[in-house]
Amino acid sequence: MRLGALLIILSMLVPVALAQQDSVIVRMPPKQSDEDASHGYISAALSLALQETEYDYPPAQIEMLPITYNQRLMFSLLNHKGVLDIVASAPSPAREIAYRSVRVPLLKGLLGYRMSLIRAEDKEKFDAITDPEEFKKLIACQGAHWPDKDVFEHNGFPTASTDDFPDLFVMLNNKECDYFPRAITEGYAELHNYNQLNADKRLVAYDKFLFHYIQPFLFYTSHENYELAARLAKGLIKATHNGKLLKLMQEHPVTAHVFPLTKWDDKSIIRLENPLLVKALPLEFPEYWITLANQPYLPDSINAGSSEAK
Repeated sequence: MRLGALLIILSMLVPVALAQQDSVIVRMPPKQSDEDASHGYISAALSLALQETEYDYPPAQIEMLPITYNQRLMFSLLNHKGVLDIVASAPSPAREIAYRSVRVPLLKGLLGYRMSLIRAEDKEKFDAITDPEEFKKLIACQGAHWPDKDVFEHNGFPTASTDDFPDLFVMLNNKECDYFPRAITEGYAELHNYNQLNADKRLVAYDKFLFHYIQPFLFYTSHENYELAARLAKGLIKATHNGKLLKLMQEHPVTAHVFPLTKWDDKSIIRLENPLLVKALPLEFPEYWITLANQPYLPDSINAGSSEAK
């Protein structure tokens, strides 16, 4: 579907009337598919940021876009006022130029810890892996426009990709790729959702080896929507420092299973370099990051910052 036609449809479907004259609508994408588990957490984090700033800004209401599309097109809609206000994603230098990011990690860096979804028939093959180099003989499933695709390829791990999130599960089942790296905050819930809908094509979790690279999960809006960006930054910084963001992670159904962090201590970590890591991230502040399995990827002080979550 061409962008112009999509915008016409959205202009007819997206409500524009405000409940109160001084209230604001914050429009975000809907779930990518039935397997999409992280959407609920993104929505909750957005609500938290808005609640933490409700005394400094007008009342806000979150609305979901009535149509979903791939990540590239969703980003392009940010520059069309009144259609879409916010997208949550991993950063890249190109996105930092084209859009305005809120540089407060929504998942305290846990987006960069990756388990894998694999075919049930391949479990023994993966369990037999002892050397991370063996993964370079396999193919990782990746979204065509995801920064993660570039990370894996930069580190010598082959990928196969497609535009749309649901098609990645199809590719895995069709043996077009061998494993689907997913953040530990989302992969297990996505696995549950997928298996509920596909009992005859069940997948299994593989986490003997975890991939790790520095990868924050950020909100993006348009450069013109600077007031919303400033509001979200203020709210997320406040929620990070007062512990409410960590509390959300510990209690939300999507992310609660990550805790206690000691459950990851026996995992082997394959550390990757992220060539797309953007500048101006709060890397030196431990309160914004969590590390696993005693594998510091930032200054040693970060480990002390993560101890509150264990």
